[in-house]
Amino acid sequence: MAAREQVEKCARLLSRKSTDDEKFAGLLLLPRVVDAQDAESWSLVFDAMDMRFIERLLRTGLKQSEDNMLLNIAVSIIDVLASHTSIATSPRMLERIPTLCAVAVADTDNVGAEARLALCRLLSHDAAAEMLLELPDSLAQIVSAAKTSSEPKAIAQFVDYALNRCSQVVHAQCTIAERARGWVSAVTCVAAAFEQSHTILKFELISALANALEPIATTDAAVIDEQTPCLPLAMSISAGCIGILKQKSETTAYADQALALYSHLVRLWPRYVFSGLATHNTKAYAVDKKEAELVLRLACVEGQASLDAMMIAPPSAGPHEAAEDCKRIRRGWKLPVCAEIAAGWLEWVARWLDELPPDSPNVNEAAIYTVMNEVQKLATAVIGFLVDWKERTRSEQAMLANGPELTVSTVHFLAQWLATDPKLHRAAMPVLPMCTAWILGSSDHSDTIAEYVRPCISFALETCGISEAQYADDLMTHELHHDRTRADEFASPWVGTIEFDDLARAVYSIPSDEDMLRDRQS
Repeated sequence: MAAREQVEKCARLLSRKSTDDEKFAGLLLLPRVVDAQDAESWSLVFDAMDMRFIERLLRTGLKQSEDNMLLNIAVSIIDVLASHTSIATSPRMLERIPTLCAVAVADTDNVGAEARLALCRLLSHDAAAEMLLELPDSLAQIVSAAKTSSEPKAIAQFVDYALNRCSQVVHAQCTIAERARGWVSAVTCVAAAFEQSHTILKFELISALANALEPIATTDAAVIDEQTPCLPLAMSISAGCIGILKQKSETTAYADQALALYSHLVRLWPRYVFSGLATHNTKAYAVDKKEAELVLRLACVEGQASLDAMMIAPPSAGPHEAAEDCKRIRRGWKLPVCAEIAAGWLEWVARWLDELPPDSPNVNEAAIYTVMNEVQKLATAVIGFLVDWKERTRSEQAMLANGPELTVSTVHFLAQWLATDPKLHRAAMPVLPMCTAWILGSSDHSDTIAEYVRPCISFALETCGISEAQYADDLMTHELHHDRTRADEFASPWVGTIEFDDLARAVYSIPSDEDMLRDRQS
């Protein structure tokens, strides 16, 4: 700790009782006598400090076009204060956030960069992120200034961090409804800038929006949308992504990022994305039909291209087999994104059709069938890939260990398709034991994969006229009855096979004969 008398002197100079000249002298003296890492001394000074004087320095400095000495001194002091947790979470510090946001876009003397750093230090604490959610106009001011700034990339990086922290706070707290308006307002202003910009800023904001949506769960999105409709946000993101995707030949890397951003949109608000495509209603409360159709088609094409990139690699063997498999999987990094977009479409359209009355005139069957043809091609390719991958690794657990995101996303997509159409069931038979092994052998992904696969079991039984409840009871009592009362071409070939029964036992958590025998022996 710095010399007690020096700290106390700075505290006296910076107190409310001193004159402005004395306070300014105290600010100049403080960094010289107190180390920036000395939290105890800075806390003592902060307790006595007149923060209204700091606020006046910030505001006065903003009005000066040339000499920014006052601004530099004030921001540097705030930056040090923000680095200490006990000070950063103080209401007197949080009240500086609106003014710091104004300073953050200053282009001179590196003061804007230092202000953004101070804000990042503050936003690392939930209390500051909560404050920013109550001040969405402050973030909008930063985004607006970025359009004409000499350093749009640096400002976009700050927006990226700020939005992500706000989303983390919204997701982690039980007060989502209270924060919904501020969150939607903040993200919408960034989404609008993303849509309207035709400069490098457009590309920089892709990751900012993706990182803003990533922490939000589907349940969060439903609550947020109920409080403040998210359609404007969805429309801006969709239009911005489509603008990039249409220029793919010139901006390939950014197009991949745009597709990844769109997958978050599909995950959170599929109704806004797809209802315009599936309905005849030209005034549907959704993004443009052509935009949704383009993204779905592109997801299927890019997904198949990713599969081809992975399957074209020659099989590897020997001590470097696992490393080569991981390298091959990295070539198909886009597949999880494409699979989740296709899965989101299948999940939403199936639920939407179930909710409509029979023979509803509102269903655009031609558009749905056109898209489904593309999705079926991807589903067929995914089955071939999973079979090929298993033959290469010779271990389901190695597949999951080497590519967890790839495995789970492809199972999600494939399960959505197999739960609606039995035509691929015969080809997908080798996938059943893979899913069984993943459910039984993975503590991290077992529940997720079981949740994805269960509708497939229900659907397969339904095509054969078998009650799922009765089937589960039969599995439990080990008295299976596989009378396929609908033995036609629509009936699933899975029903009656050992692979199907084993998968069902894993999903229903019913021990197999081998498990029971093992338990008896132990």
